[in-house]
Amino acid sequence: MITGASQADAAVLVVAIDDGVMPQTKEHAFLARTLGINQLIIAINKMDLVNYDEAKFNDLKEEVSALIKTVAYKPKDINFIPISAFQGDNITVKSDKTPWYKGPSLVESLAELNAPEKPTQLPLRVPVQDVYSITGVGTVPVGRVETGIMKRGDNIIFEPPGSSGEVKTIEMHHEMLDQAEPGDNVGFNVRGVGKNDIRRGDVAGHTSNAPTVAKEFTAQIVVLQHPGVITVGYTPVFHCHTAQVACTFMELQKKLDPATGQTKEENPDFLKTGDAAFVVVKPTKPMVIEKIKEIPHMGRFAIRDMGQTVAAGMCIDIVPAK
Repeated sequence: MITGASQADAAVLVVAIDDGVMPQTKEHAFLARTLGINQLIIAINKMDLVNYDEAKFNDLKEEVSALIKTVAYKPKDINFIPISAFQGDNITVKSDKTPWYKGPSLVESLAELNAPEKPTQLPLRVPVQDVYSITGVGTVPVGRVETGIMKRGDNIIFEPPGSSGEVKTIEMHHEMLDQAEPGDNVGFNVRGVGKNDIRRGDVAGHTSNAPTVAKEFTAQIVVLQHPGVITVGYTPVFHCHTAQVACTFMELQKKLDPATGQTKEENPDFLKTGDAAFVVVKPTKPMVIEKIKEIPHMGRFAIRDMGQTVAAGMCIDIVPAK
């Protein structure tokens, strides 16, 4: 879900009418916001189980509205759609089972989403999702262009490994391209870069403006759910773009009031569920991350431990490795 959300511009949050808001509903809403998804559709599913009852729909709509408000989504700008995926109600066309519902079907509301402006002016960043060896072509890293433009003939570098070369070919959906723009999921071949030189989590950029490798970084985080407390020395896994790197908390700088962003406590001893804070973090191996103010697409991350997302945040400042 994190990998998907980190590559998406919009999301459909599905909430079942019989289950209501579950812990995962909260987690997914929180992650969607933290990973930069600004457009949301709420699909209230399994309406057939409650005989398409409008009152039950409205109750759950209120509950979900309250939840998404806590992560700064505006319920009035969001479609809440009563659906039955099993029966096919309000999926492609409006259903006669919900005459009280006046909004669009799910597919209609997907068509109403706005395509975001492409960040073509920012430096090139392509996080690597996979690396393939293709007969007759050679090594082909695959990834989504987050920012900037990649053209054939460009000199690019992969960080952290530092392997570089010239872009020979770019292809998307089996079509050759002269250039790739933000949002394009592409495979590309770079002269002189072999299968063993690069891996998932590396980031490609132009040699003239290489991706930033962090020795340590300052982040603003929110603790979503943690069974204990987070202290200096804690080393969970940070999921940032396609990278997964264990990082150690070196310093808890200050605790914030999540509602206002104002400082609540300087140098706290620990953080617990619900706390927002500024922290200094040191990756256990080199990783690429960018300041949220400079390249927002590359500055967000989720923190996972014990099989759950414990926190999420964004990178404020970086001590570069080189």
